Amino acid sequence: MPKTKSINIGLIGAGRIGSFHGETIARRLVDAELVAISDPAPGAAGRLAETLDVDAAYSGVAEFLSHPGLDAVIIATPARFHTNVVVQAAEAGKAIFCEKPMALTLEDADRAIAAARAAEVPLQVGFNRRWDQSFAEGRAAIDAGKVGAPQLVRSLTRDPGPFGADPDRIPPWTIFYETLIHDFDTLLWLNAGAKPVEVFAVADALIRPDAKEKGFLDTAVVTIRFDNGSIAVAEANFSALYGYDIRGEVFGSAGMVTMGDVRRSSMTLFDQSGVFSDTWRRDTDHFIHGYTAQLASFVQSVRKGKLTQGPTGSDARNALAIAIASIESVSRKQPVIIA
Repeated sequence: MPKTKSINIGLIGAGRIGSFHGETIARRLVDAELVAISDPAPGAAGRLAETLDVDAAYSGVAEFLSHPGLDAVIIATPARFHTNVVVQAAEAGKAIFCEKPMALTLEDADRAIAAARAAEVPLQVGFNRRWDQSFAEGRAAIDAGKVGAPQLVRSLTRDPGPFGADPDRIPPWTIFYETLIHDFDTLLWLNAGAKPVEVFAVADALIRPDAKEKGFLDTAVVTIRFDNGSIAVAEANFSALYGYDIRGEVFGSAGMVTMGDVRRSSMTLFDQSGVFSDTWRRDTDHFIHGYTAQLASFVQSVRKGKLTQGPTGSDARNALAIAIASIESVSRKQPVIIA
């Protein structure tokens, strides 16, 4: 049997999550090869390339996209650059995996989607929770009718504390654009076919109240009403001292399904001090299988020339619409209708 040709993938962005995606391609997938890395920061691409045994490192996107034999790209730049890089990659004829959020405005989301469609290249967005086993099994139970008609839907993100980042270095509205965007996609995915019609959001700086005057927000709750009558809640906080807490829940007319667990395993220690379970502390540990599965699926889409499964540009736009409505709701202190 002839050997399957490896898919040649390039990475744009050598930061934390980009480095992890690069490692996944280079070390965990047998039918893909990481052939080039690009990052504008001096030496960043070269250092990661050396670590991952990649021959080519670039500082510019245009030169990177001309790398010989490049089939696809992973975009892991800061969010504000995503749309322009998606468009560049599409115009170069490369299949695209873009980290969330794909865009920061609906106009840019439309531009990214249109570019990929015009170039007829796959465009997948990095909503990794869809690939987590518990969330995937929860969605399967919902699809099988085991919870009946969804009535209450919940998704939460609590990042592991203590919070030690500099609020001045965190872009405005990050809690909606980059944190809760995962929860918005999850709610849309678990409530398949339903459209959001109204959003009400509240947010505050409860971890770093001293930074609130500069626009920093670290805690938020969003309520969403859907056209099928269901009500959803998304919540986020930047500092859960007990670990990385990601959970979902769908309560329906016939039952309930819950997904996610802050505990690393089912092992629980009972001793003289009480009951103890170790918890997840990093997203790349908690979701390592999901992160790997989403890129494995992307590789298969590249091979077939079309996105076969996974979050699309349109899915990313739908989640972004809720994020933007949430920001408007916080700013106006009132519910916002989604047309």
